[in-house]
Amino acid sequence: MKITQRTVIVRDLELTISIGVHDHEKKAPQRLIVSVEATLEGEGEAADAIAATLDYDKICDFIRAIGREDHIELQETVARRILAFVLAMPGVDSALVETRKPDIFKDCAFVGTRFFGTKG
Repeated sequence: MKITQRTVIVRDLELTISIGVHDHEKKAPQRLIVSVEATLEGEGEAADAIAATLDYDKICDFIRAIGREDHIELQETVARRILAFVLAMPGVDSALVETRKPDIFKDCAFVGTRFFGTKG
């Protein structure tokens, strides 16, 4: 078997965060849903050990910590910070970060942003 790609996924991690540019968004925290896909270099080890892969706990902890910070204006700021963190992790070759605010408009599922980046 030849493994051609390995991706560690964090899907739909929900935060309550102070985010937004409008005055009404600054009055109360709102939901922000974050997803991350981190593509790893090479085939990786076949060992059944955390050292053989990417620890998604570290990604989740980083995202949760952002939710405890002071007010952030833009989803793009959150996405960039998460992307930079994930790309700095050992073994990560590229990553995709998506943020979504599901409670902004009643007539759409969410508004959001998606960032993709590679090392270097």
